[in-house]
Amino acid sequence: MRFAVCLSLVPDPDTIEVDPLTGEIDAERALYILDPADAVALELALRLRKAGDTVTALTVGPVEAEQVLREALAAGADSTLRLWDETRTSTKPAVTSMLLAAALRTEGLPDLVLCGWRSLARGSGKIPALLGEYLNWPVVTDITQLEIQAARVSFQRRLARGGRSEGEVTMPAVLAVAAENVRLRYAGLPGLMQSRRATIPVRDLPDLGLSPLDLNFPASTVHAATPPRPRPRTIFIPDGDLPPHERISQIMSAGVTRSAAQLVEGSPEEMADSIIAFLAEHGFLDRPA
Repeated sequence: MRFAVCLSLVPDPDTIEVDPLTGEIDAERALYILDPADAVALELALRLRKAGDTVTALTVGPVEAEQVLREALAAGADSTLRLWDETRTSTKPAVTSMLLAAALRTEGLPDLVLCGWRSLARGSGKIPALLGEYLNWPVVTDITQLEIQAARVSFQRRLARGGRSEGEVTMPAVLAVAAENVRLRYAGLPGLMQSRRATIPVRDLPDLGLSPLDLNFPASTVHAATPPRPRPRTIFIPDGDLPPHERISQIMSAGVTRSAAQLVEGSPEEMADSIIAFLAEHGFLDRPA
């Protein structure tokens, strides 16, 4: 079985400093690390690997991005591959996904592609979805647990408000993992020394069967990931015609009028009759005969 893991190099948040005079980020002080979400994907691939399986780490970026590939080799990855177009200085998620999909086809399609669920750099989470679209493979996101059984992957997904769901998907597939309490293993000294001496293969556009025109998407199809516009804050103003104590009460309650609750007492039959009468009075039920 063949695993492919998509890695990215991102700025370390602990090294980001803002110039107090210009308000700009001091790029000279920023250090770069393997994206934590991608590190989780790499660790899961290494855990799922059995005898005869292979794990390939891929990244899109300039020569500095080889740092994450050497880290993957030191942790135990079998091979690496860097993809880049030297005419570019940066890429959008759509371009990154197309380069990854082309490389996977050129080098031989794997059985499973693992990605981090959301990058520290952009945080859009578009890469897994776009990669699945270019490969025409199913995509499952926010995976917290997974288990491989024959040609199927059983998984648990994270839902909103702490919920969880379970399901299965047939390989090949693209999985975006968000496993909790998973950390990339520490690399031993022999692995670190070997990764430093390793030669990282590089593929450019001709090697991938692409041209610059293939990566020039119309402006209408490429959208920047921007935070939603905040809603305007409503400031409550009390009614000036009310006496002072009522205005103070309105200010303390922020203008929220609390509805009076009605307490129903009596035997179960009497309470049921009261509830039915209330619903009928407000039009929810037909009035009883």
